[in-house]
Amino acid sequence: MDNTMTILKESLKTKGYKLTPQRKAILDVIIEHKGEHLTSEEIYDIVKATKPEIGLATVYRTLILFEDLDVVYRHNFGDGCGRYELNLNGEEHQHHHLICNSC
Repeated sequence: MDNTMTILKESLKTKGYKLTPQRKAILDVIIEHKGEHLTSEEIYDIVKATKPEIGLATVYRTLILFEDLDVVYRHNFGDGCGRYELNLNGEEHQHHHLICNSC
């Protein structure tokens, strides 16, 4: 995780942003739950457990920033919620997600 955080910190820095404690906490959650495609509310609930002072609006703004900077991908699985996934290489991301329509 340290290497991932270093890469992402440098990525933010080269684009003119700092890795604030709030951004780091949100990024930590996304890294720790890699592959889970968490919603912004799920990320907020997890971050809130260790950083009770953080607000939901901060999580929303940070996820929008991370998406704009290609740090995360936002997926829409048709359930009305955006779900987020870490983008480590900063390139166009392609892999398939299957959704069961019978259960």
